[in-house]
Amino acid sequence: MNNMCKTWLQSGRYIPQLLLLGALTACSLTETGSAQKPAELLFYNGTIYTMDADRSTAEAVAVRDGRIVFVGAKTAADKYIGAVTRSVDLKGRMLLPSFQDVHIHPVQGGLAFTGCPLFELPTLDDVMAKLRTCVAEDPDASALVAYGWNWGNFVGNKSPHKNLLDQFDFAGPIVTGDSDGHTLWVNSTALDLAGIDSNTPQPDGGEIGQDENGEPDGILREGPAMDMMLNALPPYTLEQKVAAYHYAQDYLHSIGITAMHDAMVRVGLEDIYATIDTYAAVRDRGELDMRVVAALNWEPGVGLDQVPQLIATREKYSGGRLQATAIKFWADGIVETHTAYMLEPYTDNPDSRGLLMIPMDEIQAGTMALDAAGFQLHIHAIGDGTVRSALDALEQAQATNGVRDSRHLTAHTQLVHPDDVTRFGELGVIAGFSPYWAYNDEYVRLINPAQLGPERMASMYPIKSIGTSGGRIAFGSDWSVTSADPLLGIETAVTRESAHDEEIVPVFIPGERLTLDQAIAGYTIDAAYANFLDQDTGSIEVGKFADLVILSNNLFDIPPAQISDTKVTATLLEGELVYGEL
Repeated sequence: MNNMCKTWLQSGRYIPQLLLLGALTACSLTETGSAQKPAELLFYNGTIYTMDADRSTAEAVAVRDGRIVFVGAKTAADKYIGAVTRSVDLKGRMLLPSFQDVHIHPVQGGLAFTGCPLFELPTLDDVMAKLRTCVAEDPDASALVAYGWNWGNFVGNKSPHKNLLDQFDFAGPIVTGDSDGHTLWVNSTALDLAGIDSNTPQPDGGEIGQDENGEPDGILREGPAMDMMLNALPPYTLEQKVAAYHYAQDYLHSIGITAMHDAMVRVGLEDIYATIDTYAAVRDRGELDMRVVAALNWEPGVGLDQVPQLIATREKYSGGRLQATAIKFWADGIVETHTAYMLEPYTDNPDSRGLLMIPMDEIQAGTMALDAAGFQLHIHAIGDGTVRSALDALEQAQATNGVRDSRHLTAHTQLVHPDDVTRFGELGVIAGFSPYWAYNDEYVRLINPAQLGPERMASMYPIKSIGTSGGRIAFGSDWSVTSADPLLGIETAVTRESAHDEEIVPVFIPGERLTLDQAIAGYTIDAAYANFLDQDTGSIEVGKFADLVILSNNLFDIPPAQISDTKVTATLLEGELVYGEL
Protein backbone atom coordinates (compact mmCIF):
# COMPACT_ATOMS: atom_id res chain seq x y z
CA MET A 1 0.00 0.00 0.00
CA ASN A 2 1.45 3.40 -0.89
CA ASN A 3 2.30 5.91 1.85
CA MET A 4 -0.57 8.28 1.12
CA CYS A 5 -3.17 5.51 1.34
CA LYS A 6 -1.56 3.98 4.42
CA THR A 7 -1.52 7.34 6.21
CA TRP A 8 -5.15 8.06 5.31
CA LEU A 9 -6.54 4.68 6.23
CA GLN A 10 -4.59 4.46 9.50
CA SER A 11 -5.31 8.02 10.53
CA GLY A 12 -8.15 7.03 12.81
CA ARG A 13 -10.50 9.56 11.24
CA TYR A 14 -14.15 8.76 10.65
CA ILE A 15 -14.69 7.87 6.99
CA PRO A 16 -18.18 7.13 5.65
CA GLN A 17 -18.56 3.52 4.46
CA LEU A 18 -19.02 4.38 0.78
CA LEU A 19 -16.04 6.72 0.84
CA LEU A 20 -13.99 4.10 2.67
CA LEU A 21 -14.82 1.52 -0.03
CA GLY A 22 -13.69 3.99 -2.67
CA ALA A 23 -10.51 4.70 -0.75
CA LEU A 24 -9.67 1.02 -0.46
CA THR A 25 -10.33 0.51 -4.15
CA ALA A 26 -8.17 3.48 -5.12
CA CYS A 27 -5.32 2.29 -2.93
CA SER A 28 -5.56 -1.24 -4.30
CA LEU A 29 -5.58 0.02 -7.88
CA THR A 30 -2.55 2.19 -7.21
CA GLU A 31 -0.60 -0.77 -5.90
CA THR A 32 -1.88 -3.16 -8.58
CA GLY A 33 -1.32 -0.67 -11.33
CA SER A 34 2.25 -0.07 -10.25
CA ALA A 35 2.94 -3.79 -10.41
CA GLN A 36 2.18 -3.96 -14.12
CA LYS A 37 5.48 -2.33 -15.02
CA PRO A 38 8.71 -4.17 -14.16
CA ALA A 39 11.11 -2.74 -11.62
CA GLU A 40 14.57 -1.64 -12.62
CA LEU A 41 16.19 -2.99 -9.44
CA LEU A 42 15.25 -5.85 -7.15
CA PHE A 43 17.21 -6.44 -3.94
CA TYR A 44 16.93 -9.78 -2.15
CA ASN A 45 18.77 -12.36 -0.03
CA GLY A 46 20.02 -10.01 2.67
CA THR A 47 18.99 -8.24 5.85
CA ILE A 48 16.67 -5.42 4.79
CA TYR A 49 16.05 -3.22 7.82
CA THR A 50 13.45 -0.71 6.72
CA MET A 51 13.53 1.84 9.58
CA ASP A 52 9.77 2.25 9.17
CA ALA A 53 7.63 2.95 12.23
CA ASP A 54 7.38 -0.76 13.05
CA ARG A 55 11.10 -1.35 12.41
CA SER A 56 10.10 -4.15 10.10
CA THR A 57 12.42 -6.28 8.01
CA ALA A 58 11.78 -7.45 4.47
CA GLU A 59 13.00 -10.11 2.08
CA ALA A 60 12.98 -7.95 -1.03
CA VAL A 61 12.81 -4.36 -2.26
CA ALA A 62 11.90 -3.26 -5.78
CA VAL A 63 12.83 0.10 -7.30
CA ARG A 64 11.45 1.86 -10.36
CA ASP A 65 11.97 5.41 -11.63
CA GLY A 66 14.07 6.26 -8.60
CA ARG A 67 11.44 5.28 -6.04
CA ILE A 68 10.63 2.20 -4.01
CA VAL A 69 7.63 0.33 -5.42
CA PHE A 70 7.69 -2.81 -3.31
CA VAL A 71 8.86 -3.90 0.15
CA GLY A 72 8.01 -7.38 1.33
CA ALA A 73 8.37 -11.11 0.72
CA LYS A 74 10.58 -12.36 -2.08
CA THR A 75 7.82 -14.51 -3.55
CA ALA A 76 5.56 -11.49 -3.87
CA ALA A 77 8.37 -9.45 -5.42
CA ASP A 78 8.74 -11.79 -8.37
CA LYS A 79 5.89 -10.04 -10.20
CA TYR A 80 8.14 -6.98 -10.46
CA ILE A 81 10.75 -8.87 -12.46
CA GLY A 82 10.89 -8.19 -16.19
CA ALA A 83 13.34 -7.86 -19.06
CA VAL A 84 14.72 -4.55 -17.70
CA THR A 85 15.04 -5.71 -14.09
CA ARG A 86 18.44 -6.07 -12.51
CA SER A 87 18.21 -8.50 -9.61
CA VAL A 88 20.77 -7.75 -6.91
CA ASP A 89 21.70 -10.66 -4.68
CA LEU A 90 22.73 -9.07 -1.40
CA LYS A 91 24.48 -12.30 -0.39
CA GLY A 92 23.71 -11.75 3.25
CA ARG A 93 24.69 -8.10 3.31
CA MET A 94 22.55 -5.42 4.99
CA LEU A 95 20.35 -2.94 3.14
CA LEU A 96 19.44 0.29 4.95
CA PRO A 97 18.09 3.66 3.96
CA SER A 98 21.14 5.76 3.16
CA PHE A 99 22.59 7.87 5.93
CA GLN A 100 22.06 11.58 6.52
CA ASP A 101 24.14 14.14 8.44
CA VAL A 102 22.42 16.99 10.28
CA HIS A 103 25.52 19.12 10.92
CA ILE A 104 28.45 19.21 8.50
CA HIS A 105 30.75 21.63 6.63
CA PRO A 106 31.35 19.96 3.25
CA VAL A 107 32.91 22.72 1.16
CA GLN A 108 35.16 23.86 3.97
CA GLY A 109 36.18 20.25 4.57
CA GLY A 110 36.95 19.78 0.90
CA LEU A 111 39.11 22.89 0.87
CA ALA A 112 40.94 21.75 4.00
CA PHE A 113 41.66 18.23 2.80
CA THR A 114 42.77 19.32 -0.67
CA GLY A 115 45.07 21.99 0.79
CA CYS A 116 47.48 21.35 3.66
CA PRO A 117 45.51 19.03 5.98
CA LEU A 118 46.64 18.76 9.60
CA PHE A 119 43.90 16.39 10.75
CA GLU A 120 44.60 13.48 13.11
CA LEU A 121 48.28 14.31 13.53
CA PRO A 122 49.08 13.01 17.01
CA THR A 123 51.73 15.46 18.19
CA LEU A 124 52.83 19.07 17.81
CA ASP A 125 56.02 17.84 16.15
CA ASP A 126 53.88 16.10 13.51
CA VAL A 127 51.94 19.31 12.88
CA MET A 128 55.12 21.33 12.50
CA ALA A 129 56.60 18.71 10.16
CA LYS A 130 53.49 18.78 7.96
CA LEU A 131 53.57 22.58 7.78
CA ARG A 132 57.26 22.42 6.89
CA THR A 133 56.41 20.04 4.04
CA CYS A 134 53.65 22.31 2.75
CA VAL A 135 55.98 25.32 2.79
CA ALA A 136 58.62 23.36 0.89
CA GLU A 137 56.11 22.25 -1.74
CA ASP A 138 55.13 25.83 -2.62
CA PRO A 139 57.61 28.31 -1.11
CA ASP A 140 56.46 31.15 -3.37
CA ALA A 141 52.75 30.87 -2.52
CA SER A 142 51.05 34.11 -1.53
CA ALA A 143 49.77 32.46 1.65
CA LEU A 144 49.76 29.12 3.43
CA VAL A 145 46.33 28.16 4.79
CA ALA A 146 46.05 24.88 6.68
CA TYR A 147 43.36 23.34 8.87
CA GLY A 148 43.04 20.45 11.26
CA TRP A 149 45.38 20.69 14.27
CA ASN A 150 43.72 19.86 17.56
CA TRP A 151 44.14 20.96 21.16
CA GLY A 152 45.47 17.55 22.11
CA ASN A 153 48.62 18.50 20.17
CA PHE A 154 49.36 20.99 22.94
CA VAL A 155 48.68 18.86 26.01
CA GLY A 156 51.92 18.97 27.99
CA ASN A 157 53.53 21.18 25.33
CA LYS A 158 53.75 24.83 24.47
CA SER A 159 50.59 26.74 23.74
CA PRO A 160 50.10 27.76 20.11
CA HIS A 161 52.01 30.99 19.50
CA LYS A 162 52.95 33.04 16.47
CA ASN A 163 56.65 32.50 17.22
CA LEU A 164 56.33 28.81 16.34
CA LEU A 165 55.10 29.76 12.87
CA ASP A 166 57.49 32.68 12.43
CA GLN A 167 60.40 30.21 12.35
CA PHE A 168 59.41 28.95 8.89
CA ASP A 169 61.29 30.36 5.89
CA PHE A 170 58.13 31.67 4.28
CA ALA A 171 57.51 35.30 3.38
CA GLY A 172 53.72 35.22 3.30
CA PRO A 173 51.04 34.83 5.94
CA ILE A 174 50.60 31.42 7.55
CA VAL A 175 47.05 30.86 8.75
CA THR A 176 46.18 27.58 10.47
CA GLY A 177 42.84 26.55 11.92
CA ASP A 178 42.04 24.05 14.63
CA SER A 179 39.95 21.02 13.75
CA ASP A 180 37.02 22.40 15.76
CA GLY A 181 36.76 25.52 13.60
CA HIS A 182 36.84 27.89 16.58
CA THR A 183 40.46 29.07 16.60
CA LEU A 184 43.06 30.39 14.16
CA TRP A 185 46.78 30.18 14.90
CA VAL A 186 48.71 32.55 12.64
CA ASN A 187 52.16 34.03 12.12
CA SER A 188 53.24 37.65 12.51
CA THR A 189 52.91 38.35 8.80
CA ALA A 190 49.28 37.24 8.92
CA LEU A 191 48.57 39.54 11.86
CA ASP A 192 50.11 42.43 9.92
CA LEU A 193 47.97 41.59 6.89
CA ALA A 194 44.82 41.67 9.03
CA GLY A 195 45.88 44.91 10.70
CA ILE A 196 45.92 43.34 14.16
CA ASP A 197 48.28 44.83 16.73
CA SER A 198 48.36 45.72 20.42
CA ASN A 199 45.97 48.62 19.83
CA THR A 200 43.28 46.56 18.11
CA PRO A 201 40.13 46.43 20.26
CA GLN A 202 38.71 43.07 21.21
CA PRO A 203 35.78 42.18 18.93
CA ASP A 204 32.40 41.45 20.51
CA GLY A 205 31.94 37.69 20.77
CA GLY A 206 35.56 36.91 19.88
CA GLU A 207 39.02 37.21 21.34
CA ILE A 208 42.47 38.26 20.11
CA GLY A 209 45.01 36.36 22.16
CA GLN A 210 47.68 38.46 23.86
CA ASP A 211 50.95 37.73 25.62
CA GLU A 212 52.03 39.16 28.95
CA ASN A 213 53.06 42.40 27.23
CA GLY A 214 49.70 42.94 25.57
CA GLU A 215 51.05 41.96 22.14
CA PRO A 216 48.95 39.68 19.88
CA ASP A 217 50.22 36.11 20.34
CA GLY A 218 48.84 34.75 17.05
CA ILE A 219 45.67 33.15 18.46
CA LEU A 220 42.26 34.35 17.27
CA ARG A 221 39.30 32.76 19.03
CA GLU A 222 35.79 32.47 17.59
CA GLY A 223 34.12 33.93 14.54
CA PRO A 224 34.30 37.69 15.14
CA ALA A 225 38.07 37.50 15.73
CA MET A 226 38.73 34.91 13.02
CA ASP A 227 36.79 36.97 10.48
CA MET A 228 39.34 39.75 10.85
CA MET A 229 41.92 37.33 9.45
CA LEU A 230 39.83 35.41 6.95
CA ASN A 231 38.46 38.56 5.35
CA ALA A 232 42.02 39.76 4.72
CA LEU A 233 42.93 36.66 2.68
CA PRO A 234 42.21 36.39 -1.06
CA PRO A 235 38.79 34.75 -1.51
CA TYR A 236 38.50 31.29 -2.99
CA THR A 237 37.24 31.22 -6.56
CA LEU A 238 33.96 29.56 -7.45
CA GLU A 239 35.79 26.77 -9.26
CA GLN A 240 37.99 26.09 -6.24
CA LYS A 241 34.88 25.76 -4.09
CA VAL A 242 33.13 23.57 -6.66
CA ALA A 243 36.15 21.26 -6.74
CA ALA A 244 36.14 21.16 -2.93
CA TYR A 245 32.44 20.29 -2.94
CA HIS A 246 33.03 17.38 -5.31
CA TYR A 247 35.79 16.09 -3.05
CA ALA A 248 33.35 16.16 -0.13
CA GLN A 249 30.50 14.61 -2.12
CA ASP A 250 32.67 11.69 -3.21
CA TYR A 251 33.83 11.14 0.36
CA LEU A 252 30.30 11.25 1.76
CA HIS A 253 29.03 8.82 -0.85
CA SER A 254 31.81 6.42 0.11
CA ILE A 255 30.47 6.27 3.67
CA GLY A 256 26.82 5.94 2.68
CA ILE A 257 25.61 9.55 3.03
CA THR A 258 23.20 11.06 0.48
CA ALA A 259 21.67 13.96 2.44
CA MET A 260 23.15 16.61 4.68
CA HIS A 261 22.57 19.85 6.53
CA ASP A 262 25.38 22.30 5.76
CA ALA A 263 25.65 24.01 9.12
CA MET A 264 27.06 27.36 8.01
CA VAL A 265 26.50 29.05 4.66
CA ARG A 266 27.35 32.73 4.68
CA VAL A 267 25.51 35.17 2.45
CA GLY A 268 27.06 38.12 0.67
CA LEU A 269 30.58 37.56 2.01
CA GLU A 270 33.79 36.25 0.46
CA ASP A 271 35.26 33.96 3.09
CA ILE A 272 35.57 30.19 3.26
CA TYR A 273 31.94 29.80 4.37
CA ALA A 274 30.40 31.80 1.50
CA THR A 275 29.18 28.77 -0.41
CA ILE A 276 25.56 29.26 -1.49
CA ASP A 277 26.78 30.05 -5.00
CA THR A 278 28.78 26.82 -4.96
CA TYR A 279 25.72 24.70 -4.33
CA ALA A 280 23.72 26.54 -6.96
CA ALA A 281 26.48 26.06 -9.53
CA VAL A 282 26.81 22.34 -8.82
CA ARG A 283 23.03 21.88 -8.96
CA ASP A 284 22.64 23.86 -12.17
CA ARG A 285 25.37 21.74 -13.79
CA GLY A 286 23.42 18.61 -12.88
CA GLU A 287 26.13 17.45 -10.48
CA LEU A 288 24.39 17.79 -7.09
CA ASP A 289 24.14 14.11 -6.16
CA MET A 290 23.24 14.96 -2.60
CA ARG A 291 20.20 16.38 -0.84
CA VAL A 292 21.33 19.59 0.83
CA VAL A 293 19.73 21.78 3.48
CA ALA A 294 21.73 25.00 3.64
CA ALA A 295 21.73 26.79 6.99
CA LEU A 296 22.26 30.45 6.12
CA ASN A 297 24.45 32.16 8.69
CA TRP A 298 23.12 34.81 11.05
CA GLU A 299 25.73 37.56 11.09
CA PRO A 300 26.26 38.84 14.67
CA GLY A 301 25.77 42.56 15.13
CA VAL A 302 23.77 43.11 11.94
CA GLY A 303 20.51 42.44 13.71
CA LEU A 304 17.09 42.23 12.08
CA ASP A 305 18.26 44.25 9.07
CA GLN A 306 19.58 40.99 7.57
CA VAL A 307 16.24 39.17 7.65
CA PRO A 308 15.01 40.45 4.24
CA GLN A 309 18.26 39.29 2.62
CA LEU A 310 17.95 35.87 4.23
CA ILE A 311 14.39 35.52 2.96
CA ALA A 312 15.45 36.64 -0.52
CA THR A 313 18.31 34.12 -0.51
CA ARG A 314 15.92 31.33 0.43
CA GLU A 315 13.60 32.22 -2.42
CA LYS A 316 16.41 32.64 -4.94
CA TYR A 317 18.41 29.49 -4.28
CA SER A 318 15.96 26.85 -3.04
CA GLY A 319 15.06 24.31 -5.66
CA GLY A 320 15.66 20.70 -6.57
CA ARG A 321 18.00 18.98 -4.13
CA LEU A 322 19.05 22.30 -2.57
CA GLN A 323 16.89 23.95 0.08
CA ALA A 324 18.14 27.14 1.78
CA THR A 325 15.50 26.91 4.49
CA ALA A 326 17.46 27.02 7.76
CA ILE A 327 19.34 29.70 9.67
CA LYS A 328 22.50 29.03 11.68
CA PHE A 329 23.13 30.83 14.95
CA TRP A 330 26.80 30.31 15.90
CA ALA A 331 26.00 31.09 19.49
CA ASP A 332 29.04 29.99 21.49
CA GLY A 333 32.45 28.38 21.25
CA ILE A 334 34.00 25.23 22.70
CA VAL A 335 34.92 24.06 26.18
CA GLU A 336 38.61 23.57 25.40
CA THR A 337 39.20 27.31 24.84
CA HIS A 338 36.80 28.40 27.60
CA THR A 339 34.54 29.95 24.94
CA ALA A 340 31.54 27.65 25.39
CA TYR A 341 28.96 29.65 27.35
CA MET A 342 28.24 28.16 30.77
CA LEU A 343 25.55 28.70 33.39
CA GLU A 344 28.25 28.77 36.06
CA PRO A 345 31.93 29.80 35.79
CA TYR A 346 34.57 27.37 34.60
CA THR A 347 36.05 25.36 37.44
CA ASP A 348 39.61 26.30 36.52
CA ASN A 349 38.72 29.92 35.64
CA PRO A 350 36.20 31.29 38.16
CA ASP A 351 36.14 34.66 36.41
CA SER A 352 34.82 33.27 33.13
CA ARG A 353 31.57 31.73 31.92
CA GLY A 354 32.73 31.73 28.31
CA LEU A 355 31.36 33.66 25.36
CA LEU A 356 27.83 34.07 24.11
CA MET A 357 28.92 35.10 20.64
CA ILE A 358 25.54 36.58 19.80
CA PRO A 359 23.98 38.74 22.53
CA MET A 360 20.93 37.14 24.12
CA ASP A 361 18.59 39.96 23.11
CA GLU A 362 19.75 39.51 19.50
CA ILE A 363 19.22 35.74 19.66
CA GLN A 364 15.71 36.30 20.99
CA ALA A 365 14.79 38.96 18.43
CA GLY A 366 16.31 37.00 15.55
CA THR A 367 14.66 33.75 16.60
CA MET A 368 11.30 35.46 16.86
CA ALA A 369 11.54 37.05 13.40
CA LEU A 370 12.97 34.01 11.62
CA ASP A 371 10.49 31.60 13.19
CA ALA A 372 7.68 33.90 12.03
CA ALA A 373 9.22 33.86 8.54
CA GLY A 374 9.06 30.05 8.44
CA PHE A 375 12.76 29.27 8.83
CA GLN A 376 14.17 26.33 10.73
CA LEU A 377 16.63 27.48 13.41
CA HIS A 378 19.95 25.64 13.76
CA ILE A 379 21.70 26.80 16.93
CA HIS A 380 25.28 25.85 17.78
CA ALA A 381 25.07 25.14 21.51
CA ILE A 382 28.01 23.56 23.34
CA GLY A 383 27.75 25.04 26.84
CA ASP A 384 24.79 24.48 29.16
CA GLY A 385 24.26 28.24 29.22
CA THR A 386 23.87 28.34 25.45
CA VAL A 387 21.56 25.32 25.44
CA ARG A 388 19.31 27.07 27.96
CA SER A 389 19.49 30.37 26.06
CA ALA A 390 18.48 28.57 22.86
CA LEU A 391 15.57 26.78 24.51
CA ASP A 392 14.41 30.01 26.15
CA ALA A 393 14.47 31.88 22.82
CA LEU A 394 12.64 29.09 21.00
CA GLU A 395 10.04 28.84 23.77
CA GLN A 396 9.43 32.57 23.54
CA ALA A 397 9.10 32.40 19.75
CA GLN A 398 6.63 29.54 20.05
CA ALA A 399 4.56 31.41 22.61
CA THR A 400 4.43 34.50 20.40
CA ASN A 401 4.19 33.01 16.90
CA GLY A 402 2.26 29.86 17.73
CA VAL A 403 3.17 26.21 17.36
CA ARG A 404 4.09 25.01 13.87
CA ASP A 405 6.14 22.23 12.28
CA SER A 406 9.38 24.13 12.81
CA ARG A 407 11.87 21.36 13.68
CA HIS A 408 14.32 23.78 15.27
CA LEU A 409 17.45 22.09 16.58
CA THR A 410 20.45 22.62 18.78
CA ALA A 411 23.74 21.43 17.32
CA HIS A 412 26.24 19.38 19.38
CA THR A 413 24.25 19.85 22.64
CA GLN A 414 27.36 18.88 24.57
CA LEU A 415 26.40 20.06 28.06
CA VAL A 416 22.79 20.17 29.22
CA HIS A 417 21.71 21.13 32.71
CA PRO A 418 19.46 18.39 34.15
CA ASP A 419 16.61 20.90 34.45
CA ASP A 420 16.66 21.39 30.66
CA VAL A 421 16.63 17.75 29.53
CA THR A 422 12.84 17.44 29.37
CA ARG A 423 12.39 20.79 27.62
CA PHE A 424 13.42 19.37 24.25
CA GLY A 425 10.38 17.10 24.17
CA GLU A 426 8.10 19.73 25.67
CA LEU A 427 9.05 22.30 23.03
CA GLY A 428 9.50 19.94 20.10
CA VAL A 429 13.14 21.01 19.70
CA ILE A 430 15.49 18.45 18.12
CA ALA A 431 18.70 17.72 20.00
CA GLY A 432 21.43 17.37 17.42
CA PHE A 433 24.49 15.43 18.55
CA SER A 434 27.88 14.45 17.19
CA PRO A 435 27.84 10.96 18.77
CA TYR A 436 31.38 10.11 17.67
CA TRP A 437 32.58 12.60 20.31
CA ALA A 438 30.88 10.79 23.19
CA TYR A 439 33.74 8.71 24.57
CA ASN A 440 36.81 9.18 26.72
CA ASP A 441 38.99 10.86 24.11
CA GLU A 442 41.96 13.05 25.03
CA TYR A 443 39.71 16.09 25.48
CA VAL A 444 37.41 14.26 27.89
CA ARG A 445 40.28 12.60 29.77
CA LEU A 446 42.93 15.29 29.84
CA ILE A 447 41.36 18.71 29.27
CA ASN A 448 37.69 18.93 30.20
CA PRO A 449 37.67 17.61 33.82
CA ALA A 450 39.70 20.51 35.18
CA GLN A 451 37.55 22.97 33.25
CA LEU A 452 34.14 21.59 34.19
CA GLY A 453 34.35 19.60 37.39
CA PRO A 454 32.71 16.21 38.01
CA GLU A 455 29.07 17.33 38.11
CA ARG A 456 29.13 18.91 34.67
CA MET A 457 31.27 16.13 33.24
CA ALA A 458 28.44 13.75 34.20
CA SER A 459 25.97 15.70 32.04
CA MET A 460 27.96 15.57 28.81
CA TYR A 461 26.21 14.35 25.63
CA PRO A 462 22.95 13.24 27.32
CA ILE A 463 21.69 11.51 24.18
CA LYS A 464 19.64 8.76 25.79
CA SER A 465 18.27 11.03 28.53
CA ILE A 466 16.81 13.48 26.05
CA GLY A 467 15.37 10.68 23.90
CA THR A 468 13.87 8.88 26.89
CA SER A 469 12.28 12.10 28.12
CA GLY A 470 10.38 12.52 24.85
CA GLY A 471 12.83 14.62 22.86
CA ARG A 472 13.90 13.86 19.31
CA ILE A 473 17.56 13.28 18.58
CA ALA A 474 19.43 13.40 15.28
CA PHE A 475 23.05 12.88 14.41
CA GLY A 476 25.72 14.81 12.56
CA SER A 477 29.49 14.79 12.38
CA ASP A 478 30.67 18.40 12.15
CA TRP A 479 33.09 17.16 9.47
CA SER A 480 35.81 18.16 8.89
CA VAL A 481 36.17 18.55 12.65
CA THR A 482 36.12 14.76 12.87
CA SER A 483 35.26 11.86 10.58
CA ALA A 484 31.82 11.94 8.99
CA ASP A 485 31.57 8.12 8.97
CA PRO A 486 28.13 7.23 10.41
CA LEU A 487 29.36 3.77 11.37
CA LEU A 488 31.87 5.34 13.74
CA GLY A 489 29.08 7.45 15.21
CA ILE A 490 26.72 4.50 15.51
CA GLU A 491 29.31 2.36 17.28
CA THR A 492 30.22 5.14 19.71
CA ALA A 493 26.56 5.92 20.45
CA VAL A 494 26.00 2.26 21.35
CA THR A 495 29.21 1.66 23.32
CA ARG A 496 30.32 5.13 24.55
CA GLU A 497 33.82 3.72 24.02
CA SER A 498 36.62 4.47 21.59
CA ALA A 499 36.14 2.84 18.20
CA HIS A 500 39.92 2.87 17.72
CA ASP A 501 41.73 2.26 20.98
CA GLU A 502 40.64 -0.63 23.18
CA GLU A 503 42.86 0.62 26.00
CA ILE A 504 40.78 3.78 26.50
CA VAL A 505 38.54 3.03 29.50
CA PRO A 506 36.14 3.31 31.21
CA VAL A 507 32.88 3.59 29.32
CA PHE A 508 31.93 7.26 29.16
CA ILE A 509 28.67 7.71 31.12
CA PRO A 510 27.31 4.21 30.39
CA GLY A 511 23.74 5.23 31.22
CA GLU A 512 23.68 7.30 28.02
CA ARG A 513 24.35 4.35 25.68
CA LEU A 514 21.76 3.81 22.95
CA THR A 515 20.36 0.65 21.44
CA LEU A 516 21.59 -0.16 17.96
CA ASP A 517 18.20 0.66 16.48
CA GLN A 518 18.20 4.09 18.14
CA ALA A 519 21.69 4.82 16.87
CA ILE A 520 20.83 3.82 13.29
CA ALA A 521 17.68 5.95 13.47
CA GLY A 522 19.79 8.97 14.42
CA TYR A 523 21.46 8.78 11.01
CA THR A 524 18.40 7.70 8.98
CA ILE A 525 14.74 8.38 9.75
CA ASP A 526 15.40 10.79 12.63
CA ALA A 527 18.02 12.69 10.63
CA ALA A 528 15.58 12.80 7.71
CA TYR A 529 12.99 14.30 10.04
CA ALA A 530 15.48 16.96 11.16
CA ASN A 531 16.28 17.70 7.51
CA PHE A 532 12.56 17.93 6.53
CA LEU A 533 13.16 14.96 4.21
CA ASP A 534 11.28 12.22 6.06
CA GLN A 535 8.32 12.19 3.66
CA ASP A 536 10.62 11.04 0.86
CA THR A 537 13.68 9.50 2.54
CA GLY A 538 15.01 8.03 5.77
CA SER A 539 13.25 4.66 5.59
CA ILE A 540 12.65 1.92 3.06
CA GLU A 541 8.95 2.28 2.30
CA VAL A 542 6.83 2.24 -0.84
CA GLY A 543 6.72 5.65 -2.45
CA LYS A 544 9.97 6.96 -0.98
CA PHE A 545 13.11 7.65 -2.96
CA ALA A 546 15.46 4.71 -3.37
CA ASP A 547 18.22 6.38 -1.35
CA LEU A 548 19.92 3.26 -0.06
CA VAL A 549 23.15 1.95 1.40
CA ILE A 550 24.47 -1.61 1.36
CA LEU A 551 26.73 -2.69 4.23
CA SER A 552 29.11 -5.63 4.25
CA ASN A 553 27.66 -6.97 7.52
CA ASN A 554 24.35 -7.15 9.31
CA LEU A 555 25.02 -4.77 12.19
CA PHE A 556 22.72 -6.76 14.46
CA ASP A 557 24.79 -9.92 14.02
CA ILE A 558 28.18 -8.55 15.06
CA PRO A 559 29.61 -7.29 18.35
CA PRO A 560 29.08 -3.54 18.77
CA ALA A 561 32.84 -2.98 18.82
CA GLN A 562 32.99 -4.23 15.21
CA ILE A 563 30.37 -1.89 13.78
CA SER A 564 32.94 0.62 12.53
CA ASP A 565 34.84 -2.18 10.79
CA THR A 566 31.83 -2.73 8.54
CA LYS A 567 32.26 -1.46 4.97
CA VAL A 568 29.89 0.45 2.75
CA THR A 569 29.80 -1.59 -0.46
CA ALA A 570 27.30 0.54 -2.38
CA THR A 571 25.43 3.83 -2.06
CA LEU A 572 22.41 4.71 -4.20
CA LEU A 573 20.62 7.99 -4.76
CA GLU A 574 17.19 7.61 -6.34
CA GLY A 575 18.20 4.13 -7.45
CA GLU A 576 21.37 5.34 -9.19
CA LEU A 577 24.70 4.00 -8.00
CA VAL A 578 26.85 6.87 -6.68
CA TYR A 579 29.44 4.71 -4.91
CA GLY A 580 30.67 1.13 -4.99
CA GLU A 581 29.16 -1.71 -6.95
CA LEU A 582 26.08 -3.91 -6.84
